[in-house]
Amino acid sequence: MRDKCKPKGIAFFVRTAHSQNVICNFMTTEIRNRINNLPKNKILNVHTKLEHFSIITYLVEIQKLERHIPDEYKIFTVRIGSIEYGLVSAVTFVDKDFNFKNLFPFYKVNFPQTNYRCYIIDKKSGENCAWFFGTGIGSKLVSIPKNIWKMPWFYSDYETDFLLENGTYLDYKVKIKAENSNASIDIVQDVNSVFDKLDFNSLEEATLILTHPVTGYFKRSDNKIGRYKIWHPKMEISVGKANELYFEKFEKLNLLNKEQMQNPYSILMTKKIDFIIDLPPKSI
Repeated sequence: MRDKCKPKGIAFFVRTAHSQNVICNFMTTEIRNRINNLPKNKILNVHTKLEHFSIITYLVEIQKLERHIPDEYKIFTVRIGSIEYGLVSAVTFVDKDFNFKNLFPFYKVNFPQTNYRCYIIDKKSGENCAWFFGTGIGSKLVSIPKNIWKMPWFYSDYETDFLLENGTYLDYKVKIKAENSNASIDIVQDVNSVFDKLDFNSLEEATLILTHPVTGYFKRSDNKIGRYKIWHPKMEISVGKANELYFEKFEKLNLLNKEQMQNPYSILMTKKIDFIIDLPPKSI
């Protein structure tokens, strides 16, 4: 049975006015630390620029998420009225000039990618992290993380259509074909909305949780837990709105149905951002 205790750490403060100020200050400092704390310059580190980056997030019943998350982690929740929900996101982008900078600096590739994740708290450290259900990429490079590092990555076939005019997305369309992970994204930028705190304690907390998890955990193909880290600067965030959305991955995991997918909790977008992936991942 899942441990319901609330470990020590900033993520578990009761939400009083005082504690919200404490959390806000902590989140601001934590974002700054994550930006300043570049990974060590290791031989397998990947450098890439992510373009056409979107984070499409949904509210999910905690009970549905619990069956997928190991006991070492607590599901991060937001409270709406008297009910607490977990959050899952489909994160889609195009890797531009993806390269192993210290190994093959002149070999650079471009490919689309989608990460399927939820938001968790490491009970031991109190760190806000992400749990990855899987990652689809449109490149044969998928064999490296899948076969060598036993990550839940899989090949996906993409059709993309991005229309930017004066810095605004008039069209953002992606069609994905993959085994048990077909998807369809049709969104546009909402120029009349700005990113706000939603149901988080503060805008800083929303920014940290949704856009800046730097540690990711996943279930390896040998059933062990894997971990890897990333780095990126603070995102310049725009807000999107949905025309049509579907993610078979979330449906197969029994997290969302087709109707629920048409009503995302939030859609966040950024045109481009630098990324460093700290590799290889570790088995823990």
